[in-house]
Amino acid sequence: MNDLDKEKRLRAVEQSYLKLENTILQENRDTRLLFQNTIQNQWDLIKSRDAAVENDKSRNYDLAKSNLERRTELAIKLLGTGGLLYLCIQLLFEWISK
Repeated sequence: MNDLDKEKRLRAVEQSYLKLENTILQENRDTRLLFQNTIQNQWDLIKSRDAAVENDKSRNYDLAKSNLERRTELAIKLLGTGGLLYLCIQLLFEWISK
């Protein structure tokens, strides 16, 4: 083998090495981008889940508050007008008079 053949082989090896290095670098970039996108999607899912949980808590609170307000309003109407109290007193007098 002469020096010219050795030089050609050396250049071919160097070019092959550069192609391999570029391929590895590109794969690393693609892998890093894939992981970044996956992590971003996971954070978006976590944020959506947290927002849904918060909305559920708020809805449950509003429902409990509404139920309490309805019961309180009913009790005030029954006791406030004296209708229930009057009925109890009337039944008591009827029972005593018998």
